[in-house]
Amino acid sequence: MTTNKLTAKMVQSAKPKKLNGVLKDNYIADGGGLYLIVTAKGGKLWRYHYSFQNKKYRLALGKYPFLSLKEARKLHKEAQIKKANGINPVEERRVKKLQNKKEQKNSFREVAEDYFKKRSSEIAPSTLKKHVNAMKKDFYPIIGNKPIDKIERAELVRIAQTIQERGANETAHRLINLCSQIWRYALQLDKVKHNIVADISKNDVLQSFKHTPMRTITDPQRIGELMRALHEYHGEYSTKWALLFMAHTFVRSSNIRFAEWEEIDFKKRVWIIPSHKMKAKAEHTLPLSNQAISILRAIEPYTKDSKYIFPSPLSRSKTLSENTLNTAFKRLGFGSEMVSHGFRSMFSTLAYENGKFRGEVIEMLLAHKDPNKIRRAYNRATYEDEKREVIEWWSGFLEGVRNG
Repeated sequence: MTTNKLTAKMVQSAKPKKLNGVLKDNYIADGGGLYLIVTAKGGKLWRYHYSFQNKKYRLALGKYPFLSLKEARKLHKEAQIKKANGINPVEERRVKKLQNKKEQKNSFREVAEDYFKKRSSEIAPSTLKKHVNAMKKDFYPIIGNKPIDKIERAELVRIAQTIQERGANETAHRLINLCSQIWRYALQLDKVKHNIVADISKNDVLQSFKHTPMRTITDPQRIGELMRALHEYHGEYSTKWALLFMAHTFVRSSNIRFAEWEEIDFKKRVWIIPSHKMKAKAEHTLPLSNQAISILRAIEPYTKDSKYIFPSPLSRSKTLSENTLNTAFKRLGFGSEMVSHGFRSMFSTLAYENGKFRGEVIEMLLAHKDPNKIRRAYNRATYEDEKREVIEWWSGFLEGVRNG
């Protein structure tokens, strides 16, 4: 059988066939089943035509000029050797494609995104966004397309150490914990045989870090100075009233930023925060003090036409950013002492120090889920009365230190 009939120049100058004035595909043999197909549109394709177990097959090798004559002959030779060894090249490629497709479904990225999707109803949107962004930034570029069961501990350690090297030590520890959750999830689906992250000793491979408490103020005199500063704040009115309302309700900053007028029941004097906005994914009913109601009435003429109680100064259809609230503390001279989340710690510390209120009531006001299911279900009506008592005391305390 004659082979190597073609030359590089012949391949370069090859044209489609013309039959009765119509261009047709032109099959030009190089020998041994290797063909250059010049399509009617002028494209040039390398194909290997062969028979295997009495059936005809055609194996695509590549496209000219991306695949030269020399390279096409090399691939053709490899396919011939496989055929001689009882391997069908077309079938082998099909099996590999299926395997690759299966591996893509089991890739770290696919498993992680599936995990996030399953957890989306259980964790706060802001937390979920942080997790997804962290994966996109540090993990997906390196191991995202790799089958999760082929990933080794050392790869995760190297990624965590790289995060640590840029000064994000606590983040490195947290993301290793997140990876452990993803591996536990994969383990339940038989995508991995073992949670390799559980074998990582963070104390050995990462620098230890000291947890920094949330910045807050608990000295009554300094709280009074803060409250006076907030009342005298000359920045955007949404920011001012949002911070004051947060002081009296001590909710998470996301609840303030995404607070909507339809959640406020002025008649019952309560704020009903939907479950999807809560970290614990349970509806939270918070009594509103006279002071909190006054704050809402003060801003109502300015934002009642907006969906949000405290809209962004840039657009009434958008919310304030968390950075806006924290920046206000810096402008007021409290940046090193206080953050928006700090009102929660402030309330919790002083409410417990007061000694008059039951701990479970304080925790319910903070929307902390009681692990005791029986106690959680018991005597809710009494709790509502006690919750309002605590709220009125708290707003009274803030007014007292402000005027003191």
